[in-house]
Amino acid sequence: MKFILKRFYIISLIMFVLVGCSNVVSPTLTRVYFEITNPDDKSEGTWMILDEQSLIDIDQAFKEIKWEPNKMPSMSREEDVQVTLWWETDKNMPERLYEYKIWFNADNTATINGGSEKEGLGHLTQEETQLLKEFLLNTTDRIQAP
Repeated sequence: MKFILKRFYIISLIMFVLVGCSNVVSPTLTRVYFEITNPDDKSEGTWMILDEQSLIDIDQAFKEIKWEPNKMPSMSREEDVQVTLWWETDKNMPERLYEYKIWFNADNTATINGGSEKEGLGHLTQEETQLLKEFLLNTTDRIQAP
């Protein structure tokens, strides 16, 4: 019986050390860069959002995107916004960048080009679209990017 208990404690200790020392963390959105294009296809500059609560809200909106993998958009006009999300996946590694093109539609929804076949074409409901519009088009939290 003592042998079984000793074995259990040793295995538990090994599992605790392995899990406790793991570098795996959930990805964290650290900043958002975006460029608004106007109807004349001219850029209004590159902007960034660094505010923590804004990043949490934007992250939540992007998690709500309904993706259609392997489907690429054929839009009749240029995108309204080009967005680059900066994700920290490991404290010891550089951030990963993901680029998206967003079209805001007349029915108050959004269409997103994920830039990869894995993501393909994405759609957002009216509620999440309104949130993204607020942060990307109407916000005072944005700062001119360097």
